[in-house]
Amino acid sequence: MIKNSLKIVILGIIGFALLVYLTAPKNPNNNEVKIEKSILNIDSLPKYFEVVGAKSYSNLETFFQKGVEKYLVVLNHDSLALFKDLYKFTDKNIVLIANISDTPWLIKQLAVNGKLEEMYKESKIPLINDSNGAVINSLGLNDNTQNKYFIYKLNIDGTIVKMNEGFVELNILEKGISEELSKKSLEEIKKLF
Repeated sequence: MIKNSLKIVILGIIGFALLVYLTAPKNPNNNEVKIEKSILNIDSLPKYFEVVGAKSYSNLETFFQKGVEKYLVVLNHDSLALFKDLYKFTDKNIVLIANISDTPWLIKQLAVNGKLEEMYKESKIPLINDSNGAVINSLGLNDNTQNKYFIYKLNIDGTIVKMNEGFVELNILEKGISEELSKKSLEEIKKLF
């Protein structure tokens, strides 16, 4: 009886592992977009995006058009916690991009997507959930440093240029950040736009 129960438990674990393995998306790094190092433009961006809080995918034209100047801010792990309140400090035309492509698939499904929705529910700045890495690959970005962010500018002619990059305090997503430090940091960041 115990042997049969043990066999069932082991087979259940193997079955679950197999299910996770077979349903995991392909590694986005295998599908890297080949781009010229010198010139990025609006045409290199993916055609559809998953937007936090939206019920369906949004297309490229919803957020990015030639003739409209806009800032793209790529947020790695810890910077997501700080930038959720950026809308209170600037009225610039900004789109945030959550770089969570290196997060394990199961964790994305169980925790990350819900956490992003909860953190950014009051934000007036749209947040693109780049869970498959398509946006960062199209920007030629391969830096996943936990507490780093990157600012790009979409020019009127459709070209995209990297303007700046910076760091936030390490582990603020888990530990949290004081309102005073958050305000001070965002006051400094808004000067970069």
